[in-house]
Amino acid sequence: MSQFTVTLPLHGRVSVDGATLAGYARAKQIDSSTLVLENATGVTYLAKQIPGLFSDKEFLTTLLLAIFLGSLGVDRFYLGQSGLGIGKLLVTIFSCFTAGWIWQIVDIILIATRSVTDNQGRPLS
Repeated sequence: MSQFTVTLPLHGRVSVDGATLAGYARAKQIDSSTLVLENATGVTYLAKQIPGLFSDKEFLTTLLLAIFLGSLGVDRFYLGQSGLGIGKLLVTIFSCFTAGWIWQIVDIILIATRSVTDNQGRPLS
C-alpha cells in the first residue's frame, strides 16, 4: 500500500497510508485541494486526484442542482442516492409541489455545510 505525506493543521507533516488518508478526508481534516506527496514516487498530488479518497462528484455542481432542481431530487440522483431522489420527487408530486421545498432547503443547507457524501460515503470534491 502506498505511503503519503500530508501537512495537517496542528500536527505538521505526517506520513500515512491510503486508508488513514481516506479517514482524514471523511473527518474533514483535509479537503480536496490539500497537497499530498506520494512517498514512493516523490510526486505531489491534490487530494482529489488520489483514487477513492474523494468523490468524483463536484461540490459546486451538487449545490447548484440542489438550488435549482432540488425539489425534484435531481441532486440526490446525481450523488447516486436514487432512493432519496425518488423520495424527494414523490414528496414534491404528492404534495402538489408544496412540501418538496422544505426538503430542498434542508438539502441545500446540508450540501453547503459539506455534510453530504456520495453513495459510497466519500466527501464531495
